[in-house]
Amino acid sequence: MSATSATETGKTLSLGKLSPLKIVAVPAFVGLWAAMGPGVIWASMAQGSGELIFWPYLTAKYGAAFLGILLPACLMQYWVNQEIVRYTATTGETFFTGMMRLSKWFTLLLWLMLVVTFLWFGGYASGGGTALFDLTGFPPGWQAREGTLFWAYLTIAIFLIGMVFSRVVYELIEKIMYVVTITTVVGLIISILNPTVLQAAGGFFAAYLNPLAIFVNGMPAKWDPKDADGIMTGIAFAGAGGFFNVMYSYWVRDKGHGLAKGLGRVTSPITGKAEAIPATGYAFEDTPENKKNYLDWIKYLRIDNAIGIGVNALTVMMMCWLAWSILMPTGQVPSGWKVAVVQAQFFQAAMGPIGRIIFLLVAAAFLGDSWILIADAISRMHSDFVWHYFPWAQRWSFRTWYYIFVAILTVISCTTMLMTQPAELLLAGGVLNFIAMAVYMPALIYLNYKVIPSKFPAWTKPANITFWIVSLITAVYVILGIIYILFRLFGVRIIF
Repeated sequence: MSATSATETGKTLSLGKLSPLKIVAVPAFVGLWAAMGPGVIWASMAQGSGELIFWPYLTAKYGAAFLGILLPACLMQYWVNQEIVRYTATTGETFFTGMMRLSKWFTLLLWLMLVVTFLWFGGYASGGGTALFDLTGFPPGWQAREGTLFWAYLTIAIFLIGMVFSRVVYELIEKIMYVVTITTVVGLIISILNPTVLQAAGGFFAAYLNPLAIFVNGMPAKWDPKDADGIMTGIAFAGAGGFFNVMYSYWVRDKGHGLAKGLGRVTSPITGKAEAIPATGYAFEDTPENKKNYLDWIKYLRIDNAIGIGVNALTVMMMCWLAWSILMPTGQVPSGWKVAVVQAQFFQAAMGPIGRIIFLLVAAAFLGDSWILIADAISRMHSDFVWHYFPWAQRWSFRTWYYIFVAILTVISCTTMLMTQPAELLLAGGVLNFIAMAVYMPALIYLNYKVIPSKFPAWTKPANITFWIVSLITAVYVILGIIYILFRLFGVRIIF
């Protein structure tokens, strides 16, 4: 068969609102190194606004007040990711396809939230452009805003060419993100080896490893309610956050994990050969071989997920350590078009031009790569939704829809960059992403713990302890989302 490397049995399994799943054998696990990739991409995606902007901002302005909730906020996203990729590995289907199996109208709501959330993602390119303009000083004589836009548009153009001409889009994304992840981790390690930073380690880690501080001490005395958005965004962006977590599903599918192994990928319309991408996925029967292969994939996905979470937690911790030791003592807070530049000035004074270059390269890597990741993943999500929501859409291939949305999102991001500064663009997306997590996680739990186990072998159901952990974490997102909405709409102050 063309869709998967496993052999079809001719049987099907009815599941939810869409066409039945075809029964196949679960593909054997391909091995650790061959399967590596999606977790690294997710880590690179997570290394964005939260690490570079919002958590350093909160650390510089409020010191130890909120720092203790950073690590728990990072770790919570492990469970979000695991439920997202669990469905993809189990059926070969992506997030929006799974939501469509539950409810057409609920999926429409999620899609509308997705549309609104990512009207602003050009802010990632302009944030990276800030660092590149300051790093190069080119074009000479230009103001910060114009120089930032120059580099942002150039970055988008380069990435767009890569997406159109790369034979397999996922492979391009994976290669770029390996480079970005290595650049950021190595650059930050070099940065924290500065004596000023190392001397601040004791005070920083005492606050970082104290998650109860905010509950014991309450809100800081100099709390500014305007920073409520920053808190929500910081929690959402302690990892990828919201729809950014959902992107993991699409990269796992193109990499071919679990029942997605052998499915068609998005290829270049110019240099690649079209691959058949099925509209629906697969199921399997209760056999010893299927059980072994399936559980092998699930075990690996825990490792892949942990790599992404671990790398992200490491980088955001180091960025906050830098903010604690560099920005907080001087009262400096990153903001506006210079959001990526303030800390680089310290390293220039302490280490000379090489220090400034290292930090700005890290900053550019943090934000500049985010545009291609978002453009790729959101184009996949829009295509996924349109394909399943409108039956006529399947007259065109998934690849065709993908490049239609790449073009649309490029125009939108290039336009919105002209409207406001990058910090404001990213803040708006962060708040909406946080609310999205509170909306889709209950549906995902229902899908994985109720719908799938009712049709699939009993051993596909996660452990009870996993259910309670992910339910608790979902409740946290829901409660914080409600508190935030009450605060924003009615001025009710429960936390803020």
